[in-house]
Amino acid sequence: MMGKPLHRAGKLFHVGFNLEDRVPVNHPLRRIEAVVDFTFVRPLVAHAYGRNGHESLDPAVVLKLLFLCHYENVRSERELLRQLPLRLDWLWFCGFDLDDAIPDHSVLSKARRRWGEESFARIFEQVLRLCLQAGILAGTTVHADSTLLKANAALEGRVPRQLWRQLEAAAEEFGAESKEDRGPGGGGVARLNDRLVSPVDPDAATSTRKAGGTTLGYRDHRLVDDRYGIIVATIATAADKDDGAMLPELLARQEQYTHIRPREVVGDSMYGTRANYELLGSAGIKAYLKKRRGKDSPKVSWLRLLPQGCWRDRALYLLGRRRSRAEGSFAEAHVRMNHRRCRWRRRHRVQMQCYLVAAVQNIKKLAQSGGPKRPEGTLRAAYARVAQFRRHLSDLFIHLQFPDLFRTLA
Repeated sequence: MMGKPLHRAGKLFHVGFNLEDRVPVNHPLRRIEAVVDFTFVRPLVAHAYGRNGHESLDPAVVLKLLFLCHYENVRSERELLRQLPLRLDWLWFCGFDLDDAIPDHSVLSKARRRWGEESFARIFEQVLRLCLQAGILAGTTVHADSTLLKANAALEGRVPRQLWRQLEAAAEEFGAESKEDRGPGGGGVARLNDRLVSPVDPDAATSTRKAGGTTLGYRDHRLVDDRYGIIVATIATAADKDDGAMLPELLARQEQYTHIRPREVVGDSMYGTRANYELLGSAGIKAYLKKRRGKDSPKVSWLRLLPQGCWRDRALYLLGRRRSRAEGSFAEAHVRMNHRRCRWRRRHRVQMQCYLVAAVQNIKKLAQSGGPKRPEGTLRAAYARVAQFRRHLSDLFIHLQFPDLFRTLA
């Protein structure tokens, strides 16, 4: 029998509706909610909030919204807040109900500006700690690589840098904010970037390559762990920054975040500079790097130029792993998170994007692993070792004080 047509009249009350029941048990966001407690961000950003005035949105909810923006590959924060009321799983993940007011998209941009680059670095570091507790981060073998990010500015809009400096000087004279530092990518610009600059994003640089052509943008430098592909360091620089010059800073940040010094570093010919070989050799780290050679260098296989202590078979194995770890990490970021382009302008905002994308990728792997291991098993093993040590100590005491009795008990 044919059913009756549905009348979509608006209901004043929804009786018996539970948002918790509408989200499947095996939903990916449930696994993420189970392994990551996003309230860890509250003490990290407490310094950015005052004691008086209007109450802001919970920083944990802000972080969840920023997480969803990259995890679900939403084009912009404005689009994210527009789709939020339409997605029951997003509402459940952020702690909203059907009748709750949806915040304005400006809340996220204000929070990013208030938190600053350093807070996002601490968020990324906290996610790395969770990966260490889960046992999916070793840190002994790391892969170095980088990718090009297209700036949120037109290549044709560049102007002479001399004209830009005059405009900046005039703006400073009238009380405007002074120009921001380009950060780690600010030094050693090429001749082209000495002459031309984008007025809407002066931190971006022009990069020209045979395969990709000319691009105005930034470069995301990463250090990826070999075990499960956890990103242990990420640095955003201008697009003309040399990859090899960023390796010392990447290693320093890995040791700062994880307190682990790697034993092996893997990279292509962009990292095989003499300075990097000397740095790794003095630190006792094996350098599985393709040696960078000039036009007059002899045509010898890079495997024959490996430093002392590095093995040919190990080098071939690690270079194969690099494709799935480092290059695969960027491939996932490009396809699933649209990390080919910059969402925001200026280097410090691009660095925030790199921190967020890397943290989202690490959280996905953390959810697949089941999260940090519970300490009960470790405590039981420790108690067992202590009890065994006490028994041995008691036997030793009896043997020293009453040797005859000890032999009888034995």
